[in-house]
Amino acid sequence: MTLWIDIDDLLHHLLHHSRPSGIQRVVFEIGSALRNLAGHNVQFVRRGPGATDARDFRTVDWTMVETVFREATNSSIKPGSSSVNAPPLTVQALEEVAPEDLLPAFFRTESRILKSLAGLPRTFAQLGLKAIRTRMDERRPKSEQIVFSEGTHLADVARPGDVFLTLGAPWHHQSYIHTVRWVRDELRMSFALLMHDLVPIRCPEWCDRGVILTFRSWHQDILPLADMIFANSYATAKDVQAYLAELNIGTDIPVHPIPLGTGFGLSDASMTAEPLVREPYVLFVSTIEARKNHPLLFRVWRQMLEDMPADRVPTLVFAGREGWLVSDFMQQLENTDWLNGKIRFIQNPTDEELRRLYADCSFTVFPSFFEGWGLPVTESLSMGRPCVVSNTTSIPEAGGPLGRYFSPYSLDEAYTVIRETIEDREGLAAWTAKVRAEFRPVPWEDSARAILDRVL
Repeated sequence: MTLWIDIDDLLHHLLHHSRPSGIQRVVFEIGSALRNLAGHNVQFVRRGPGATDARDFRTVDWTMVETVFREATNSSIKPGSSSVNAPPLTVQALEEVAPEDLLPAFFRTESRILKSLAGLPRTFAQLGLKAIRTRMDERRPKSEQIVFSEGTHLADVARPGDVFLTLGAPWHHQSYIHTVRWVRDELRMSFALLMHDLVPIRCPEWCDRGVILTFRSWHQDILPLADMIFANSYATAKDVQAYLAELNIGTDIPVHPIPLGTGFGLSDASMTAEPLVREPYVLFVSTIEARKNHPLLFRVWRQMLEDMPADRVPTLVFAGREGWLVSDFMQQLENTDWLNGKIRFIQNPTDEELRRLYADCSFTVFPSFFEGWGLPVTESLSMGRPCVVSNTTSIPEAGGPLGRYFSPYSLDEAYTVIRETIEDREGLAAWTAKVRAEFRPVPWEDSARAILDRVL
């Protein structure tokens, strides 16, 4: 039996965005762990060029995916910037010359070769790109060489009893219901998916309108067809089970919570040599969006600046990118000169920069209203940094006994916990030592094993 994992949305994201988001990182880590544990019993597929046929899925070389992903996460090129190391060809030109699954991040790793190919006729360029592929295959250990040639149609290699697994977020594909029906009815495979959260359904006030409609419609179509569902936390599993019952669309479908791996190899990454912030600071790693509750921290810091000498209030650092439904909040930050510099925004930090931010901060905060898991919480703990977090949904699962909690709806609670943590330096030092001594990261192999135990 073979487990076929759809990674089309992972590759689509890497093609259209500078860096992977949390979901894409989870897809990569679980996919990699599944392949390491089960070898060629795990294969990867994506949509064919053009994606006009819901049944057109083709095999993908995982070694290529790893190359693309590692380059995307380690690249120092920021959105909108230019660099002499950037791809010498446009995405459109690359897609015309190269196979459609060779993405910009991959080409950056071979920029020297591609620069020499850019001026050559198409035929010679194709030969050069073929040489790149050959070299990658030669580097790959024989035990890791793919069973099926790149681009093989899923219909030609899938067998009844195989499992088609969706780990990511392909909600933008309205035809996905036709894909799943084809997989189940014609190929006689089982269908499984991983649920990350139900935020657009449970909390539509924090989401873009288009996302709400797309998310709700996609899941109402797809969930009844699932043979099994995995969830990234007990809270999400309970929420999904309740949702299935509410809509009466499959109360007999099993929902299995799986342990989510800790972090994304950040502790093993190199670290920026120079500090990004030189004064004492508290770190909040997250996209700035309504659900993450950044305005609560703005109010906490403003209150502390009224109640305490400014030199005793550490800087608050937002690390991430600007998301949706925050234009008014961003304007408030600008109007107050980012609380006279007491709030700083470091946009799209690389892994090297993020590791430095964790290394130098006093502690982290995470006041989110709603999470499917709470990756920044476990990431903070894995980096040896205490985390002051909200007490809702799955976040207490992530923080466990090492977190300190407050209601994300209460300014008073948040203010009290954060100020006490800042002022009690001995207590913070003891808490930090406790985190470093007691936190046990969860290997991504544990996530993969939980899935394999159910499907193989």
